[in-house]
Amino acid sequence: MLSETIKLRLAERFYAPLPEFHKRRIVFWHDEDGEFSDEIDELDLSGVSVVKLTGTNNFAVKKLLSSDDLTGDYLIYDPLSYEKDQHDDWLLDIRLYSEEFRADLVSMQMEELLVEPSSAMRKTMKLYAKFFNKIDRKEKLRRIGRTYQTPLQLHIDIMAVLCGINGGSAQDVIVAVLSAGLEKESNDALINIDKFGNIEAFWQLVQKYTGYMNAEDRPLGELAAHILITALSQTVPASALRGLERFISDPCKAYCYQLVHEWQRGDGSDGLIEICRYVEHDLRLSDRFDKTEINILLKSDVFLAINESILKRFFNEISENVIKVDDIIGAVENRRTAAWYALTEDYLESLYYIAKMQEFYLAHIDGFHIVEPAKVWKLYATDAYEMDSHYRHFHFSFGNTLKSPNTLLEDALKKCSDVVEGLYREWFLKQLTLTWTKAIAGDLDSLGYVSEINEQRRFYNRYVSPNMSKSNRVFVVISDALRYEVAAELSEALNHNTKGKATLESMQAVFPSITKFGMAALLPGKEVSTNDKIEVFVDGNPTASTAQRGAILNVANPDSVAVTYHDLLQMKPSEQSALVVGKQVVYIYHNTIDALGDKPATEMKVFEACQTAINELSGIVKLILNRLGTNIFITADHGFLYTYKALDESQKISRQTFDGEVYELGRRYALAATDTAADYLLPVKTERTIGGTSMKGYAPQDTVRIKVQGGGENYVHGGISLQEMVVPVIVYKGMRTDYKKYVEVQNPGLSLISESHKVSNLMFSLDFLQKQPVGDKIQPCNYTLHFTNDEGIPISDFQTVIADRTSANASDRVFRVRFTLKQMQYNKIKLYRLVIANDTDAPEEVEFRIDIAFADDFGFDL
Repeated sequence: MLSETIKLRLAERFYAPLPEFHKRRIVFWHDEDGEFSDEIDELDLSGVSVVKLTGTNNFAVKKLLSSDDLTGDYLIYDPLSYEKDQHDDWLLDIRLYSEEFRADLVSMQMEELLVEPSSAMRKTMKLYAKFFNKIDRKEKLRRIGRTYQTPLQLHIDIMAVLCGINGGSAQDVIVAVLSAGLEKESNDALINIDKFGNIEAFWQLVQKYTGYMNAEDRPLGELAAHILITALSQTVPASALRGLERFISDPCKAYCYQLVHEWQRGDGSDGLIEICRYVEHDLRLSDRFDKTEINILLKSDVFLAINESILKRFFNEISENVIKVDDIIGAVENRRTAAWYALTEDYLESLYYIAKMQEFYLAHIDGFHIVEPAKVWKLYATDAYEMDSHYRHFHFSFGNTLKSPNTLLEDALKKCSDVVEGLYREWFLKQLTLTWTKAIAGDLDSLGYVSEINEQRRFYNRYVSPNMSKSNRVFVVISDALRYEVAAELSEALNHNTKGKATLESMQAVFPSITKFGMAALLPGKEVSTNDKIEVFVDGNPTASTAQRGAILNVANPDSVAVTYHDLLQMKPSEQSALVVGKQVVYIYHNTIDALGDKPATEMKVFEACQTAINELSGIVKLILNRLGTNIFITADHGFLYTYKALDESQKISRQTFDGEVYELGRRYALAATDTAADYLLPVKTERTIGGTSMKGYAPQDTVRIKVQGGGENYVHGGISLQEMVVPVIVYKGMRTDYKKYVEVQNPGLSLISESHKVSNLMFSLDFLQKQPVGDKIQPCNYTLHFTNDEGIPISDFQTVIADRTSANASDRVFRVRFTLKQMQYNKIKLYRLVIANDTDAPEEVEFRIDIAFADDFGFDL
């Protein structure tokens, strides 16, 4: 008996208003399986004639509908199939202008899921009877929200549901299956496809897209190897893959490359890491890569072992004192935009800064032959400080590798660290410090400071006094042990990331270059003195605490206040505003670098502290700009000297060196009685007294330390090296202070310079120009490049250009970028677009035409 639902649907169909120009309604009820053959005889629809086709009455029915009755409504029940030859169907012309109706379960499911009511689609639906037995699976398919006109996408979306993903492409299904594990017996995605879907359809899908032919005894690991090696073959020559031909499908190279490329950059890349490691081990790829030229390896990023092989070879060469600067810098820049960069980032950056140190060494290989102190100072402040920066960045990255070491690279990099120490400590520090100490020895002995160089004790008069007024509040941020090269990086960051202008200047620290004397030198006052305990006073007032320094500031200007960084941060915005209301001078004391460096247990973390200090000081500037003012100076009490490797005994001086009374002794300075003598140390005149008695200073030359009790000798300050004495002063003017001179930070710009805008291969390269060199107000920028069709849908891989080059020579700012188009049909008449985008600017689009002779034959036999 027919269900009431079917009767109701038929009644609704016949009683609905007729289409325009139609005088009656003819509905063909298709039921190829004959499910309702018996029940049709019982159907009674008011005003509707029901006719049942038998295969022998088709011509009679045609005569009835075309001649005998031209006005009556008819339901034609058709249990017949005409798939093989529709030329035998006498009713074909009537079907074409009539309506269709289906009432079987498959038909109703097809209607519900927006599946085209064709015989091919019905056949596909029947393959998945088990899938549709469960309502939640059918609902997940419906929620994908797609209409289905061909079997392929229906196959794919059903498999996607069984894999636990929300639709997608064949690529997404293949990735989902491999991500579920390489053991067929425990791979839930594959088990679900086999149990509730159609496993034959899955393997046909895999073969059509990747070229892999499955057999029951072939493990999933072979599919993974096939896809990865085929992807690799897209970018490396066949000669590099000899012996692996069985894993390569030439027609599917582009597809496999695209699959791997998108998988690497997607959310499921962790699963790909394990699969890569499995294939690397199974096929002994590391040994193969170690024998492949680096310039070939740089063309691909499919496997993690590629980066490791590149790094191993460079590290091994460096350990033999062979440092190929251009090759290394080019390789690291290449890897920064490649997949898996993050997994070996710290090793790659360590390598990069070794090359930068060697580059500096080669530029100054003849040493530093300067005799004038001011010229040595200028050399350091404009150029040589970068060696300190490279050394810091190397050890920052090297330190990160030690937290999570790569067993293949750990020992090799540690050997390189000895070469780094040779470049930095044995060459750079010795050569530069020797030049510096020779140049300043006379001034230090006779004056106690270096003439013709801005002095720290004149800071207040030089920077603060000329700028303070009711309408122009001055903020002075003093960061303990903010070394000049760290301040240079901070200054660059402020120029790039804030609305203002930062200018880096320098001044010489007082001797000894330690906190209590440096902090006092930054205060107003006429005379700095000490007592019997070597405590420091300004005009007789103590200077040890923030409150005491605030009191001295108030003597010079009652509208002054001093506060620590931590106290300021803990205040509410209203309290911060209240603190500075009516004030002309605000001193903010910050201590991050010295807080770690001065403690034996944490001195090894001093370079981490430097990065933290840059971030915190940037935050202070933004806080001041947002709420409190725009006129800011950032400076320090002293710098510091740091070497990673422990010093030999020959680089240490015993206290017994001193012949006479020593009042205070540090690793890099001594304060002693005027009649005290000391071999191997440089005398420094000082106006300091102790109990009314004059004192004399001594400083070690080179990187030598004086032996004192307690640990901690890698991080030191107090001496006369440029790293200790060159104190930074960042003069920062916010936009409101100097609006007319303010220049908004800009991206450097990236433009296509390749002349041809026609593509004829799936893989091709284009040249791009970074329009402006990176500088004060031109910041580095990452650009993402890809191709789209006329609907904006990506049709290529995504590539990245890091536009950070500083050269004024345009040819040095050219990037060659390789693209791979998706394996699909392209229309040579249509326009496609290259999209150049970053995070801030409007994307730029360049029109291209694509003319590739390629047939997209991914049909299904099922």
